[in-house]
Amino acid sequence: MRAPRERLTLALLLLATFALRAWKADQPIVENYVGRQIPTAMAARNLDRGSGFLRPMLDTGPFPNLFLVEPPVFALLAVGLQRVSGLPLEPSGRLVSALGMVLGAWGLFGLAQRREGGTVALIAVAAFTLFPVTIRYGRAFQPDALMLGALLAGLHCWDEREHGGPLGWLVAAWSLLALALALKIVSAYVLIPLILVIVQSRRPWKIALAVATLVPSLLWYIHAWSVLAGGAGSRASAENAAIWWRVLVPSALFNMGMWINLARSLTVRAFTPMGGLLAARGFVATAPDRLWRVWGLSAALALLVLAGKLHHEYYWLALAPLAALGMAKGLVDLARRGLWGRSLAVAAALGFVVLAAVLSASTYRTPPEWVALPEAARVIDRLVPADALVIAPEALLYAADRRGCRLEAGAAPAQRAASEWSGTINPANPLALIEFYQGHGARFVADVYDGADDPRRPLHDAIRRRYTVLVDRPGVFLAAL
Repeated sequence: MRAPRERLTLALLLLATFALRAWKADQPIVENYVGRQIPTAMAARNLDRGSGFLRPMLDTGPFPNLFLVEPPVFALLAVGLQRVSGLPLEPSGRLVSALGMVLGAWGLFGLAQRREGGTVALIAVAAFTLFPVTIRYGRAFQPDALMLGALLAGLHCWDEREHGGPLGWLVAAWSLLALALALKIVSAYVLIPLILVIVQSRRPWKIALAVATLVPSLLWYIHAWSVLAGGAGSRASAENAAIWWRVLVPSALFNMGMWINLARSLTVRAFTPMGGLLAARGFVATAPDRLWRVWGLSAALALLVLAGKLHHEYYWLALAPLAALGMAKGLVDLARRGLWGRSLAVAAALGFVVLAAVLSASTYRTPPEWVALPEAARVIDRLVPADALVIAPEALLYAADRRGCRLEAGAAPAQRAASEWSGTINPANPLALIEFYQGHGARFVADVYDGADDPRRPLHDAIRRRYTVLVDRPGVFLAAL
Protein backbone atom coordinates (compact mmCIF):
# COMPACT_ATOMS: atom_id res chain seq x y z
CA MET A 1 0.00 0.00 0.00
CA ARG A 2 1.43 3.36 -1.00
CA ALA A 3 1.97 5.90 1.77
CA PRO A 4 -0.70 8.61 2.02
CA ARG A 5 1.88 11.30 1.22
CA GLU A 6 2.96 9.44 -1.91
CA ARG A 7 -0.64 9.07 -3.05
CA LEU A 8 -1.32 12.76 -2.43
CA THR A 9 1.81 13.80 -4.33
CA LEU A 10 0.85 11.59 -7.26
CA ALA A 11 -2.66 13.04 -7.30
CA LEU A 12 -1.27 16.59 -7.37
CA LEU A 13 1.12 15.69 -10.18
CA LEU A 14 -1.68 14.16 -12.23
CA LEU A 15 -3.77 17.28 -11.64
CA ALA A 16 -0.84 19.43 -12.79
CA THR A 17 -0.39 17.20 -15.85
CA PHE A 18 -3.96 17.91 -16.88
CA ALA A 19 -3.99 21.60 -15.93
CA LEU A 20 -0.86 22.47 -17.91
CA ARG A 21 -2.46 21.04 -21.04
CA ALA A 22 -6.01 22.26 -20.44
CA TRP A 23 -4.88 25.87 -20.08
CA LYS A 24 -6.02 27.94 -23.10
CA ALA A 25 -7.87 24.95 -24.51
CA ASP A 26 -9.99 27.34 -26.61
CA GLN A 27 -6.92 28.42 -28.60
CA PRO A 28 -7.20 27.77 -32.38
CA ILE A 29 -5.63 24.42 -33.28
CA VAL A 30 -2.95 25.90 -35.54
CA GLU A 31 0.18 25.68 -33.39
CA ASN A 32 2.89 23.05 -33.89
CA TYR A 33 2.07 20.66 -36.74
CA VAL A 34 -1.09 22.09 -38.30
CA GLY A 35 -1.18 19.44 -41.02
CA ARG A 36 -1.97 16.77 -38.43
CA GLN A 37 -4.39 18.63 -36.20
CA ILE A 38 -6.65 20.09 -38.88
CA PRO A 39 -7.39 16.84 -40.78
CA THR A 40 -8.12 15.09 -37.48
CA ALA A 41 -10.53 17.87 -36.51
CA MET A 42 -12.17 17.81 -39.96
CA ALA A 43 -12.76 14.08 -39.63
CA ALA A 44 -14.18 14.59 -36.13
CA ARG A 45 -16.60 17.31 -37.23
CA ASN A 46 -17.83 15.23 -40.16
CA LEU A 47 -18.16 12.23 -37.86
CA ASP A 48 -20.36 14.35 -35.62
CA ARG A 49 -22.45 15.19 -38.68
CA GLY A 50 -22.98 11.57 -39.60
CA SER A 51 -20.19 10.61 -42.00
CA GLY A 52 -19.87 7.24 -40.26
CA PHE A 53 -16.91 5.70 -38.45
CA LEU A 54 -15.81 3.69 -41.48
CA ARG A 55 -15.72 6.72 -43.77
CA PRO A 56 -13.93 9.57 -41.96
CA MET A 57 -14.26 12.55 -44.32
CA LEU A 58 -12.07 15.56 -45.03
CA ASP A 59 -13.38 18.86 -46.38
CA THR A 60 -10.56 19.21 -48.90
CA GLY A 61 -10.94 17.75 -52.38
CA PRO A 62 -10.91 15.65 -54.39
CA PHE A 63 -14.16 14.33 -53.00
CA PRO A 64 -14.92 12.05 -51.32
CA ASN A 65 -11.61 12.48 -49.52
CA LEU A 66 -11.41 9.77 -46.84
CA PHE A 67 -8.91 10.10 -43.99
CA LEU A 68 -7.94 6.44 -43.76
CA VAL A 69 -4.48 6.77 -42.23
CA GLU A 70 -5.87 5.38 -38.96
CA PRO A 71 -9.28 4.53 -37.48
CA PRO A 72 -10.94 7.75 -36.26
CA VAL A 73 -10.94 6.67 -32.61
CA PHE A 74 -9.50 9.96 -31.37
CA ALA A 75 -12.07 11.86 -33.42
CA LEU A 76 -14.84 9.71 -31.94
CA LEU A 77 -13.66 10.44 -28.39
CA ALA A 78 -13.40 14.17 -29.11
CA VAL A 79 -16.97 14.18 -30.42
CA GLY A 80 -18.11 12.17 -27.41
CA LEU A 81 -16.54 14.63 -24.98
CA GLN A 82 -18.04 17.52 -26.93
CA ARG A 83 -21.53 16.05 -26.62
CA VAL A 84 -21.14 15.25 -22.92
CA SER A 85 -19.48 18.51 -21.87
CA GLY A 86 -21.15 20.97 -24.21
CA LEU A 87 -17.74 22.41 -25.11
CA PRO A 88 -16.83 23.26 -28.72
CA LEU A 89 -15.07 20.54 -30.69
CA GLU A 90 -11.55 22.00 -30.64
CA PRO A 91 -11.24 22.31 -26.83
CA SER A 92 -12.78 18.85 -26.53
CA GLY A 93 -10.04 17.40 -28.69
CA ARG A 94 -7.36 19.18 -26.68
CA LEU A 95 -8.83 17.83 -23.45
CA VAL A 96 -8.85 14.27 -24.81
CA SER A 97 -5.09 14.62 -25.37
CA ALA A 98 -4.65 16.12 -21.91
CA LEU A 99 -6.49 13.18 -20.36
CA GLY A 100 -4.30 10.85 -22.40
CA MET A 101 -1.21 12.38 -20.83
CA VAL A 102 -2.73 11.96 -17.36
CA LEU A 103 -3.26 8.29 -18.20
CA GLY A 104 0.37 8.05 -19.32
CA ALA A 105 1.70 9.72 -16.18
CA TRP A 106 -0.30 7.28 -14.05
CA GLY A 107 1.01 4.32 -16.01
CA LEU A 108 4.60 5.57 -15.84
CA PHE A 109 4.34 5.96 -12.06
CA GLY A 110 3.06 2.43 -11.62
CA LEU A 111 5.78 0.88 -13.77
CA ALA A 112 8.55 2.97 -12.19
CA GLN A 113 7.36 2.64 -8.60
CA ARG A 114 7.55 -1.16 -8.73
CA ARG A 115 11.07 -1.12 -10.17
CA GLU A 116 12.71 2.05 -8.83
CA GLY A 117 10.75 3.05 -5.74
CA GLY A 118 8.31 5.84 -5.02
CA THR A 119 10.76 8.76 -5.01
CA VAL A 120 12.18 8.03 -8.45
CA ALA A 121 8.69 7.32 -9.78
CA LEU A 122 7.30 10.65 -8.57
CA ILE A 123 10.23 12.63 -9.98
CA ALA A 124 9.86 10.76 -13.27
CA VAL A 125 6.20 11.76 -13.45
CA ALA A 126 7.12 15.39 -12.75
CA ALA A 127 9.71 15.35 -15.55
CA PHE A 128 7.27 13.62 -17.91
CA THR A 129 4.69 16.30 -17.12
CA LEU A 130 7.09 19.17 -17.88
CA PHE A 131 8.87 17.90 -20.99
CA PRO A 132 8.21 20.35 -23.85
CA VAL A 133 7.34 17.53 -26.24
CA THR A 134 4.65 16.14 -23.91
CA ILE A 135 3.22 19.63 -23.39
CA ARG A 136 3.16 20.47 -27.11
CA TYR A 137 1.41 17.32 -28.20
CA GLY A 138 -0.39 16.66 -24.93
CA ARG A 139 -2.74 19.52 -25.83
CA ALA A 140 -2.97 18.98 -29.58
CA PHE A 141 -5.95 17.79 -31.62
CA GLN A 142 -4.22 14.60 -32.73
CA PRO A 143 -4.00 11.05 -31.34
CA ASP A 144 -0.33 10.82 -30.30
CA ALA A 145 -0.69 11.81 -26.64
CA LEU A 146 -3.60 9.48 -26.08
CA MET A 147 -1.65 6.71 -27.82
CA LEU A 148 1.31 7.13 -25.45
CA GLY A 149 -0.98 7.34 -22.43
CA ALA A 150 -2.80 4.15 -23.39
CA LEU A 151 0.54 2.37 -23.95
CA LEU A 152 1.93 3.22 -20.53
CA ALA A 153 -1.35 2.59 -18.71
CA GLY A 154 -1.82 -0.70 -20.56
CA LEU A 155 1.65 -1.94 -19.62
CA HIS A 156 1.06 -0.92 -16.01
CA CYS A 157 -2.26 -2.79 -15.88
CA TRP A 158 -0.69 -5.93 -17.37
CA ASP A 159 2.18 -5.60 -14.88
CA GLU A 160 -0.29 -5.48 -12.01
CA ARG A 161 -2.00 -8.64 -13.25
CA GLU A 162 1.34 -10.44 -13.56
CA HIS A 163 2.09 -9.58 -9.92
CA GLY A 164 -1.11 -11.04 -8.53
CA GLY A 165 -3.77 -8.51 -9.41
CA PRO A 166 -7.33 -9.60 -10.30
CA LEU A 167 -8.41 -10.48 -13.83
CA GLY A 168 -9.83 -7.01 -14.31
CA TRP A 169 -6.29 -5.67 -14.67
CA LEU A 170 -5.74 -7.91 -17.70
CA VAL A 171 -9.02 -6.83 -19.30
CA ALA A 172 -8.06 -3.19 -18.83
CA ALA A 173 -4.54 -3.85 -20.13
CA TRP A 174 -5.72 -5.53 -23.32
CA SER A 175 -8.29 -2.81 -23.98
CA LEU A 176 -5.80 0.01 -23.45
CA LEU A 177 -3.09 -1.57 -25.60
CA ALA A 178 -5.56 -2.34 -28.38
CA LEU A 179 -6.69 1.31 -28.17
CA ALA A 180 -3.09 2.56 -28.42
CA LEU A 181 -2.32 0.38 -31.43
CA ALA A 182 -5.53 1.44 -33.14
CA LEU A 183 -4.69 5.09 -32.55
CA LYS A 184 -1.19 4.68 -34.03
CA ILE A 185 -0.08 1.29 -35.29
CA VAL A 186 3.53 2.53 -35.30
CA SER A 187 3.40 2.04 -31.51
CA ALA A 188 3.56 -1.74 -32.05
CA TYR A 189 7.10 -1.66 -30.66
CA VAL A 190 5.43 -1.83 -27.23
CA LEU A 191 4.76 -5.54 -27.78
CA ILE A 192 8.49 -6.23 -27.41
CA PRO A 193 8.84 -5.01 -23.78
CA LEU A 194 5.40 -6.44 -23.02
CA ILE A 195 6.29 -9.97 -24.13
CA LEU A 196 9.96 -10.00 -23.10
CA VAL A 197 9.68 -8.24 -19.74
CA ILE A 198 6.14 -7.65 -18.43
CA VAL A 199 4.78 -11.14 -19.11
CA GLN A 200 6.30 -13.33 -16.38
CA SER A 201 5.57 -16.81 -17.72
CA ARG A 202 5.55 -16.73 -21.50
CA ARG A 203 2.84 -19.25 -22.07
CA PRO A 204 1.58 -19.42 -25.66
CA TRP A 205 -1.86 -18.09 -24.76
CA LYS A 206 -0.35 -15.01 -23.11
CA ILE A 207 1.82 -14.23 -26.11
CA ALA A 208 -1.16 -14.77 -28.40
CA LEU A 209 -3.25 -12.45 -26.23
CA ALA A 210 -0.56 -9.78 -26.42
CA VAL A 211 -0.24 -10.07 -30.22
CA ALA A 212 -4.04 -10.02 -30.51
CA THR A 213 -4.01 -6.37 -29.42
CA LEU A 214 -3.06 -5.69 -33.05
CA VAL A 215 -6.29 -7.19 -34.38
CA PRO A 216 -8.55 -4.07 -34.24
CA SER A 217 -5.91 -2.01 -36.00
CA LEU A 218 -5.27 -4.66 -38.66
CA LEU A 219 -8.99 -4.96 -39.34
CA TRP A 220 -9.08 -1.22 -39.99
CA TYR A 221 -6.24 -1.37 -42.52
CA ILE A 222 -7.90 -4.29 -44.29
CA HIS A 223 -11.00 -2.09 -44.53
CA ALA A 224 -8.93 0.88 -45.77
CA TRP A 225 -7.23 -1.28 -48.41
CA SER A 226 -10.58 -2.62 -49.61
CA VAL A 227 -11.96 0.93 -49.90
CA LEU A 228 -8.99 2.10 -51.96
CA ALA A 229 -8.86 -1.07 -54.06
CA GLY A 230 -12.55 -0.68 -54.84
CA GLY A 231 -11.96 2.78 -56.29
CA ALA A 232 -13.71 4.66 -53.48
CA GLY A 233 -12.08 7.39 -51.50
CA SER A 234 -9.73 9.65 -53.46
CA ARG A 235 -6.30 9.73 -54.99
CA ALA A 236 -5.21 11.77 -51.94
CA SER A 237 -5.90 8.74 -49.73
CA ALA A 238 -3.98 6.48 -52.10
CA GLU A 239 -1.03 8.88 -52.23
CA ASN A 240 -0.97 9.07 -48.44
CA ALA A 241 -0.68 5.28 -48.33
CA ALA A 242 2.12 5.41 -50.91
CA ILE A 243 4.00 7.99 -48.84
CA TRP A 244 3.89 5.66 -45.85
CA TRP A 245 5.24 2.77 -47.91
CA ARG A 246 8.11 4.98 -49.09
CA VAL A 247 8.88 5.94 -45.49
CA LEU A 248 9.62 2.28 -44.71
CA VAL A 249 12.54 2.43 -47.18
CA PRO A 250 15.36 3.69 -44.89
CA SER A 251 16.85 6.20 -47.36
CA ALA A 252 16.46 8.99 -44.79
CA LEU A 253 19.17 7.34 -42.67
CA PHE A 254 21.70 8.60 -45.23
CA ASN A 255 20.42 12.17 -45.05
CA MET A 256 22.63 14.38 -42.88
CA GLY A 257 19.76 16.80 -42.37
CA MET A 258 17.77 14.06 -40.66
CA TRP A 259 20.57 13.44 -38.17
CA ILE A 260 20.96 17.17 -37.47
CA ASN A 261 17.23 17.40 -36.84
CA LEU A 262 17.42 14.32 -34.60
CA ALA A 263 20.20 15.84 -32.49
CA ARG A 264 18.37 19.16 -32.20
CA SER A 265 15.10 17.50 -31.22
CA LEU A 266 16.63 15.22 -28.60
CA THR A 267 19.03 17.71 -27.02
CA VAL A 268 16.87 20.83 -27.12
CA ARG A 269 13.24 20.78 -28.20
CA ALA A 270 11.92 17.50 -26.84
CA PHE A 271 13.43 17.17 -23.37
CA THR A 272 15.50 20.38 -22.90
CA PRO A 273 19.32 20.32 -22.70
CA MET A 274 19.18 19.94 -18.90
CA GLY A 275 16.69 17.08 -19.11
CA GLY A 276 18.85 15.27 -21.65
CA LEU A 277 22.01 15.67 -19.55
CA LEU A 278 20.29 14.48 -16.38
CA ALA A 279 18.76 11.50 -18.17
CA ALA A 280 22.14 10.47 -19.59
CA ARG A 281 23.73 10.84 -16.17
CA GLY A 282 21.00 8.82 -14.52
CA PHE A 283 21.44 5.86 -16.83
CA VAL A 284 25.23 6.00 -16.55
CA ALA A 285 25.23 6.27 -12.75
CA THR A 286 22.71 3.49 -12.12
CA ALA A 287 21.77 0.83 -14.64
CA PRO A 288 18.11 0.97 -15.67
CA ASP A 289 15.76 -1.92 -15.12
CA ARG A 290 15.43 -4.38 -18.00
CA LEU A 291 12.00 -2.99 -18.87
CA TRP A 292 13.45 0.41 -19.73
CA ARG A 293 16.40 -1.06 -21.63
CA VAL A 294 14.06 -3.10 -23.81
CA TRP A 295 11.63 -0.18 -24.19
CA GLY A 296 14.47 2.12 -25.25
CA LEU A 297 15.90 -0.34 -27.76
CA SER A 298 12.55 -1.23 -29.33
CA ALA A 299 11.42 2.42 -29.52
CA ALA A 300 14.77 3.47 -31.02
CA LEU A 301 14.53 0.76 -33.68
CA ALA A 302 10.98 1.86 -34.50
CA LEU A 303 12.15 5.47 -34.86
CA LEU A 304 14.97 4.42 -37.19
CA VAL A 305 12.46 2.60 -39.37
CA LEU A 306 10.41 5.80 -39.45
CA ALA A 307 13.43 8.03 -40.05
CA GLY A 308 11.73 9.67 -43.02
CA LYS A 309 8.98 11.01 -40.72
CA LEU A 310 11.11 12.22 -37.81
CA HIS A 311 10.80 15.86 -38.85
CA HIS A 312 7.44 15.53 -37.08
CA GLU A 313 8.48 15.93 -33.48
CA TYR A 314 5.58 14.04 -31.97
CA TYR A 315 7.40 10.79 -32.78
CA TRP A 316 9.83 11.64 -29.97
CA LEU A 317 7.05 10.98 -27.48
CA ALA A 318 8.15 7.34 -27.68
CA LEU A 319 11.31 8.23 -25.73
CA ALA A 320 9.62 10.49 -23.16
CA PRO A 321 9.08 7.75 -20.49
CA LEU A 322 12.70 6.65 -20.79
CA ALA A 323 14.01 10.22 -20.59
CA ALA A 324 11.79 10.95 -17.57
CA LEU A 325 13.00 7.89 -15.72
CA GLY A 326 16.65 8.61 -16.52
CA MET A 327 16.28 12.18 -15.36
CA ALA A 328 14.69 11.05 -12.08
CA LYS A 329 17.50 8.56 -11.47
CA GLY A 330 20.07 11.26 -12.23
CA LEU A 331 18.57 13.71 -9.75
CA VAL A 332 18.23 11.11 -7.00
CA ASP A 333 21.80 9.95 -7.51
CA LEU A 334 23.06 13.54 -7.24
CA ALA A 335 21.01 14.16 -4.09
CA ARG A 336 22.64 11.18 -2.39
CA ARG A 337 26.13 12.65 -2.74
CA GLY A 338 26.16 14.93 0.26
CA LEU A 339 25.38 18.61 0.58
CA TRP A 340 27.04 19.62 -2.69
CA GLY A 341 25.15 16.89 -4.50
CA ARG A 342 21.79 17.99 -3.07
CA SER A 343 22.54 21.62 -3.98
CA LEU A 344 23.50 20.61 -7.50
CA ALA A 345 20.37 18.48 -7.84
CA VAL A 346 18.15 21.40 -6.77
CA ALA A 347 19.92 23.77 -9.17
CA ALA A 348 19.64 21.26 -12.02
CA ALA A 349 15.94 20.68 -11.33
CA LEU A 350 15.24 24.42 -11.28
CA GLY A 351 17.22 24.87 -14.49
CA PHE A 352 15.15 22.14 -16.12
CA VAL A 353 11.88 23.77 -15.04
CA VAL A 354 12.96 27.15 -16.46
CA LEU A 355 14.11 25.64 -19.76
CA ALA A 356 10.94 23.56 -20.04
CA ALA A 357 8.81 26.67 -19.53
CA VAL A 358 10.75 28.64 -22.15
CA LEU A 359 10.71 25.85 -24.73
CA SER A 360 7.01 25.10 -24.16
CA ALA A 361 5.77 28.69 -24.22
CA SER A 362 5.22 28.89 -27.98
CA THR A 363 2.55 26.20 -27.93
CA TYR A 364 0.25 28.52 -25.98
CA ARG A 365 0.56 31.29 -28.60
CA THR A 366 -1.17 31.37 -31.96
CA PRO A 367 1.58 31.73 -34.62
CA PRO A 368 1.65 35.14 -36.39
CA GLU A 369 0.57 33.68 -39.72
CA TRP A 370 -2.66 32.38 -38.15
CA VAL A 371 -3.62 35.30 -35.87
CA ALA A 372 -6.19 36.57 -38.37
CA LEU A 373 -7.74 33.12 -38.88
CA PRO A 374 -11.01 33.82 -36.98
CA GLU A 375 -11.49 37.12 -38.85
CA ALA A 376 -10.80 35.50 -42.23
CA ALA A 377 -13.27 32.75 -41.41
CA ARG A 378 -15.95 35.36 -40.62
CA VAL A 379 -15.26 37.13 -43.93
CA ILE A 380 -15.73 33.89 -45.86
CA ASP A 381 -18.90 33.14 -43.94
CA ARG A 382 -20.29 36.56 -44.88
CA LEU A 383 -19.22 36.81 -48.53
CA VAL A 384 -18.97 33.27 -49.85
CA PRO A 385 -22.05 31.11 -50.52
CA ALA A 386 -22.18 28.01 -48.35
CA ASP A 387 -22.06 25.63 -51.31
CA ALA A 388 -19.18 27.34 -53.14
CA LEU A 389 -15.82 25.58 -53.40
CA VAL A 390 -13.05 27.71 -51.90
CA ILE A 391 -9.30 27.50 -52.54
CA ALA A 392 -7.63 28.15 -49.19
CA PRO A 393 -5.18 26.74 -46.64
CA GLU A 394 -6.63 23.67 -44.96
CA ALA A 395 -6.86 25.44 -41.59
CA LEU A 396 -8.90 28.29 -43.10
CA LEU A 397 -11.29 25.87 -44.79
CA TYR A 398 -11.80 24.20 -41.41
CA ALA A 399 -12.25 27.47 -39.49
CA ALA A 400 -14.72 28.78 -42.10
CA ASP A 401 -16.53 25.43 -42.23
CA ARG A 402 -16.25 25.27 -46.02
CA ARG A 403 -15.40 22.55 -48.50
CA GLY A 404 -12.69 23.34 -50.97
CA CYS A 405 -9.24 22.86 -52.42
CA ARG A 406 -5.94 23.04 -50.58
CA LEU A 407 -3.96 26.20 -51.38
CA GLU A 408 -0.25 25.55 -51.94
CA ALA A 409 2.61 27.82 -53.02
CA GLY A 410 5.78 26.63 -54.69
CA ALA A 411 6.19 24.29 -57.64
CA ALA A 412 6.57 20.97 -55.79
CA PRO A 413 3.69 21.40 -53.25
CA ALA A 414 1.41 22.74 -55.97
CA GLN A 415 2.18 19.82 -58.27
CA ARG A 416 1.52 17.33 -55.49
CA ALA A 417 -1.82 19.01 -54.74
CA ALA A 418 -2.80 18.75 -58.41
CA SER A 419 -1.67 15.12 -58.58
CA GLU A 420 -4.18 14.25 -55.87
CA TRP A 421 -6.80 15.20 -58.46
CA SER A 422 -4.94 13.08 -61.07
CA GLY A 423 -3.79 16.26 -62.81
CA THR A 424 -0.60 18.03 -63.79
CA ILE A 425 0.23 21.73 -63.89
CA ASN A 426 2.87 24.02 -65.37
CA PRO A 427 5.27 24.77 -62.49
CA ALA A 428 6.44 27.97 -64.20
CA ASN A 429 2.98 29.51 -63.88
CA PRO A 430 2.28 30.80 -60.33
CA LEU A 431 -1.47 30.67 -61.03
CA ALA A 432 -1.40 27.14 -62.47
CA LEU A 433 -2.86 25.48 -59.38
CA ILE A 434 -5.57 28.16 -59.04
CA GLU A 435 -6.53 27.69 -62.70
CA PHE A 436 -6.52 23.93 -62.25
CA TYR A 437 -8.87 24.15 -59.26
CA GLN A 438 -11.05 26.64 -61.14
CA GLY A 439 -11.50 24.01 -63.82
CA HIS A 440 -12.79 21.66 -61.10
CA GLY A 441 -15.43 24.09 -59.88
CA ALA A 442 -13.62 26.37 -57.41
CA ARG A 443 -15.13 29.88 -57.32
CA PHE A 444 -13.13 31.73 -54.64
CA VAL A 445 -9.57 31.85 -53.31
CA ALA A 446 -8.80 32.96 -49.74
CA ASP A 447 -5.79 33.28 -47.48
CA VAL A 448 -4.95 34.60 -44.02
CA TYR A 449 -1.46 36.11 -44.21
CA ASP A 450 0.25 38.57 -46.51
CA GLY A 451 3.32 39.76 -44.65
CA ALA A 452 6.62 40.64 -46.24
CA ASP A 453 8.01 37.20 -45.48
CA ASP A 454 4.92 35.24 -46.59
CA PRO A 455 6.02 32.67 -49.19
CA ARG A 456 2.61 32.99 -50.84
CA ARG A 457 2.95 36.75 -51.49
CA PRO A 458 4.00 36.31 -55.16
CA LEU A 459 0.90 34.15 -55.60
CA HIS A 460 -1.26 36.86 -54.01
CA ASP A 461 0.20 39.47 -56.37
CA ALA A 462 -0.60 37.27 -59.36
CA ILE A 463 -4.18 36.78 -58.12
CA ARG A 464 -4.56 40.56 -57.71
CA ARG A 465 -3.59 41.08 -61.35
CA ARG A 466 -5.88 38.37 -62.72
CA TYR A 467 -9.01 38.03 -60.55
CA THR A 468 -11.57 40.17 -58.74
CA VAL A 469 -10.29 40.90 -55.22
CA LEU A 470 -13.09 41.23 -52.68
CA VAL A 471 -11.09 41.75 -49.47
CA ASP A 472 -7.42 42.68 -49.33
CA ARG A 473 -6.03 43.71 -45.99
CA PRO A 474 -3.30 42.35 -43.72
CA GLY A 475 -4.40 38.92 -42.55
CA VAL A 476 -7.46 38.59 -44.78
CA PHE A 477 -7.35 37.99 -48.53
CA LEU A 478 -10.35 36.95 -50.65
CA ALA A 479 -10.86 36.95 -54.39
CA ALA A 480 -13.59 35.73 -56.73
CA LEU A 481 -12.47 33.61 -59.66
